[in-house]
Amino acid sequence: MIDAALLASIVATMVIPAYFVMPLPSSGASAGLLDVALGPLAIGVMVGRAVALGFDDAGSLSRLSDFMILRSGVEFWPGVLAGCAWMIVGARRDGIPITARLAAISVPGLTAWALYEATCVLRDGCPGPVSTVGLRPAGLTETMLPVGLLVGAAAAGCAVLIRRRQRTGLADMRTVLVCIATIGALRALSSFWLPHIGDGLTRQHRTSIAVTVATALGLWFERRHTTRACLPEPTPA
Repeated sequence: MIDAALLASIVATMVIPAYFVMPLPSSGASAGLLDVALGPLAIGVMVGRAVALGFDDAGSLSRLSDFMILRSGVEFWPGVLAGCAWMIVGARRDGIPITARLAAISVPGLTAWALYEATCVLRDGCPGPVSTVGLRPAGLTETMLPVGLLVGAAAAGCAVLIRRRQRTGLADMRTVLVCIATIGALRALSSFWLPHIGDGLTRQHRTSIAVTVATALGLWFERRHTTRACLPEPTPA
């Protein structure tokens, strides 16, 4: 049976950025965003699904029918890491600078993630904390604040701001780190309001916090290195 709601989310996630958030001409991906992103996306989903099954039910890894049920869970950050690794391999093969290729996909990738979060209205009704204003997810009787919609809107706004800075000379590595930090921060923040089992932080929540901290440190080191590189050398006495 085809999961029509999930399929619609995936189509929107892939098609809209490909046609409306084109990479900059100098990025090495101007020939076609889907040509560059489709392989890493497929690898990322497969690795993310395999990692999720490894954590939750390793025996399902040998059953294709279980593996293909993406609704059961895909580990987000391992999938992102695998997709980036595949993209790096492709950039080296094509003779494109790695940071340029990653920067080319970063803003469209952030936009795609924003769309996936926002299309929660198609999949499960956007769960969240109980609220007098919001949506009522299917099968529930209480109205909930649509966390997915709010996160999607915030991510889309951040993508617009980052793209403007990118067009005015934001460095490739800084573009990549800012986009990753944005996703990590929004995922970590939204996880406080998303329903989950138990009282503590989930594995995915802790991972998003760790990624946010790591990329923030990466931005600090990158900025410090850039500042030092721009300083004039001392004049000999």
